[in-house]
Amino acid sequence: MRKLAWAALGFAAAAGLAEYVLHVEELPFFAAALAVLALASPLLKNRVRRGQALALCLAAALGFLSWWGYYTYRVLPCEALVGEDITVTATVRDYVERHQDYERVEVRILEGGPKVKGLLYLYEGSLPELEPGDIIRTEIRVSSAVTRQGERSRIYTSQGHVLLGYIQEGLSVTGRTGYGWLYFPQRLSHGVQRLCDELFDGDTAPFVKGLLTGNTDDLEEDTENYTAMRTAGVMHIVAVSGMHMFVLVGFLQLLLGRGRRTSLLCLPLIGLFALAAGGRPSVVRAAVMQAMVLLAPVVGREADGRTCLCAALLALLAANPMAIGGVGLQLSFACMAGLVFLLPRMMQWMGERLPMQNGLVDYAAGNLVCTVCATAFSAPLAALYFGQLPLFSLVANLLTLSVVEFIFAGGYVVCALGAVHPAAGRAAAWVLSWAVRACLLVYRALAEIPFASLDVSGRTLLWLTGAYVVAVLWLALRKRGRPIRADIPLCLVLMGLAAVLLQGKLAIRRGEGMVSVLDVGQGECVVLADSEGAVVVDCGGSGMNSAGDIAANYLLSIGKTRIDALVLTHLHADHANGVETLLYRTDVGCLVMPSDGDDSDWQREDILRAAEREDVPVRLIDEQTHLQAGGIGLDLLLPEGERDTNERGIVALASMGDMRTLIMGDAGQEAEMSLLAERAVPDVDILVVGHHGSRSASGPVFLRAANAETAVVSVGYNTYGHPAPNVLERLGYYCDTVLRTDEQGNVVVRLGGEELGETG
Repeated sequence: MRKLAWAALGFAAAAGLAEYVLHVEELPFFAAALAVLALASPLLKNRVRRGQALALCLAAALGFLSWWGYYTYRVLPCEALVGEDITVTATVRDYVERHQDYERVEVRILEGGPKVKGLLYLYEGSLPELEPGDIIRTEIRVSSAVTRQGERSRIYTSQGHVLLGYIQEGLSVTGRTGYGWLYFPQRLSHGVQRLCDELFDGDTAPFVKGLLTGNTDDLEEDTENYTAMRTAGVMHIVAVSGMHMFVLVGFLQLLLGRGRRTSLLCLPLIGLFALAAGGRPSVVRAAVMQAMVLLAPVVGREADGRTCLCAALLALLAANPMAIGGVGLQLSFACMAGLVFLLPRMMQWMGERLPMQNGLVDYAAGNLVCTVCATAFSAPLAALYFGQLPLFSLVANLLTLSVVEFIFAGGYVVCALGAVHPAAGRAAAWVLSWAVRACLLVYRALAEIPFASLDVSGRTLLWLTGAYVVAVLWLALRKRGRPIRADIPLCLVLMGLAAVLLQGKLAIRRGEGMVSVLDVGQGECVVLADSEGAVVVDCGGSGMNSAGDIAANYLLSIGKTRIDALVLTHLHADHANGVETLLYRTDVGCLVMPSDGDDSDWQREDILRAAEREDVPVRLIDEQTHLQAGGIGLDLLLPEGERDTNERGIVALASMGDMRTLIMGDAGQEAEMSLLAERAVPDVDILVVGHHGSRSASGPVFLRAANAETAVVSVGYNTYGHPAPNVLERLGYYCDTVLRTDEQGNVVVRLGGEELGETG
C-alpha cells in the first residue's frame, strides 16, 4: 500500500485507541513516544519499509494529539457547563426535526457558550419554522454529550455534536447569517423530501425519502416496514453510501458520456450530494472514494481501492477524530473493506469454477458475491451493536438490490419532473411506487420467516465466532499453498447453524420449555415458551434497541412467529414502550392488560390503536383470570386495595409442567402482603423480582413464602438505586441463585433438564 494508506491506518488506530482504550491524560505521552520512534525509522535498511514506518508513526502521533486536542478544547468546555442554564445565540444549521415526543434542531453556537456544533431539544411545545441560516436566541439547560444513562456514549460526539441543550425559555429569531448560500445543500435536501411527500403515497414516501436523502425519520415511524427492513438486514439500503454514489455517477455518465470532462463535472455534484445527504460518514466515505476514482485517470494515476478507502477514512477523522466511535462509520468502512480486500479474490475464485453464463446469471452472481464480501466484515459489528444477526440479508439483497438502484435513479427523475409539472410527477411516482411496494413486500415476507433473525447470545455467539475461525483457517491454509475445497468449511458453518436452530427448537420440545428474562435495559420483558405455545409478559425498557425488537428477534431465534398472549402487568413505559413494535412484528393471539389505569398511562391509547390496527383482540381484566397457551398455564392475579399503578398491576403465575414462575411486575410490599392474605403465593421455582429490585419490594415474609430456587432481577442503568443492596442481600438469603440482566444479559432458564439457571 502507498504511504497515504499507512498514514491513514496509523491515524485511525491512534484515534481508536484514544476512543476506546486510553485515558485522555495519557495521549500526549503516547504521541511523544511515537514521534521518537519515527526518528528511528531511518535505521530500517529497506527504503519502502522505512517510508511506511515513518508515515505510520508520525500519523499515529498526530492521531493521538488530534483526539486529545478535540476533546480538550471542544468537548470539555461543554461538559463543564452540564446542568447549568445559559442563554445562547446560535446559527441554525438545518431544518427542525419533528418527532412524536420531541423536536430538535442542529445549531452552531455563536455567543453565550463554546463556539461549537450542537443539538437543541424541545420536549414540550413546538419550535417555529426555522430555516438554515437563521440566527436564534434562547435559554437552554446544558446536558452531557459524552455520557448517556450513566455510561459513555458516542452517538453525539461521533457526529460532531459536542453540546446538547434543552430549551427552557421561548426561542426567538434575531436575524439571518450573511452566508446563507452555504446552506444550499440543506435546502435542496429539504426540497427533495417535500417533493417526495407531495408526489408519493404515504406507504412509499418514507422509503423513497430515506433512499434519496438519507433521512429515515419518517421511515422509523413506519414501524411495520422499518422493523421488517431491520429484520431482513437491508437498512444499509437507505443509508446513503457507495451504491447511491455509483448509481448517481453512472446515471450522469450515461447521459453525458464517459471522459475527463464528465469526470470533472461529476466532482462538484458528488460534493453537493454528500452535503445534501447530511454529511454522514457513509456518504462522505463514498464521495471521497468516488472522487479519487474519477480523478485517477484525469491525473494519469491508477485508482487503488485500499488507498481510496484509507484516504476517505483520513478525511473524516481529520475533521473529527472522535468520529471513529460512530457505529455508522464503522459499519460503512467495514462493508467497504470487505469489498476492497475480499471481492477481487472471490470473483477470481468464482470465475475459475463458474464460467460466464449470461448477463442475468452473472449479474445475480456478482450481487451475491458483493453482499457476501461486505457482510463478512460488517456482520460482527452489527451483531455487537444491535444484538441480532439477520439470516436472509443475502436473499433480500439478491432479490431487491437492482430494483432499489432503479428506484434511486427514478426517484430523482420523478422529483425533477414533479418540480416542473406536478401532475406528471405524481403519475410517474404512481408507477415507481409499485417497485417500492414490491421491495417492501419482500422484506416483510422474509422478516416473518422463522429464524429470520438470530438473537446474538449464548450458542449463537459461539457459532458466529466459530464460523469466523473456520473462515480464517481456510484462508490461511490456502495462502500457504495447501488449498482445501471451499465446500468443506461451508458445510461446517452450515452444520453449526443448523445445530443452533435445532437447539432452539429442541429446547422447547414437548414436555419442556423455557423461561427467558430478556435484557431490555431498565425495564422488563419475560418470554414463556414451550413446543405448543408462547406468552410474553411485559415489553418495555431503555437502550438503543426497542424492547419490541429485542423480544421479536428472540422469538424468531427460537422458531416462534406467533405468541398466544401478550400480558402487560401495567402500562408504565419501562414495561410497555415496546408493545407497538412487537404487535407489528409478531402474530399476537390476544393482548391482556388491567382494565383500570391512571393519568400516567399515556401509552394506553397508542397501544389500543396499534392492537386495533393489527386486529389483535384486547382483554381488559379486573379480576383473577386464567389463560392457557399450549402447555403454559397462566394465572393473572390482581392484588386488592387502593394503591398506585405499580401496586394495582397484574401479577402473573405461570406453570409449565412441574415448574412454576412468579412474575411480579412492579408490585411492591403492599401488593405482596395482599397476595399473601389471599393465599395466592405458592412455592415457586423462578421469581422475577418485583420493581427491578426496588427497596419497596421483595419483603422477607413474601420471599419466605415464595421459596424460589432462582430469583431474576430485570434491571439496567437507572438513577433509582435499583436493585437495592438490602434487597439483593435478602434475595441471596432466601433464594439459591440470584441473576441480573444487567450482568448476565438474557437470563434463560430451561425446563425439563439439568440446565436450570443457564444464562444466555
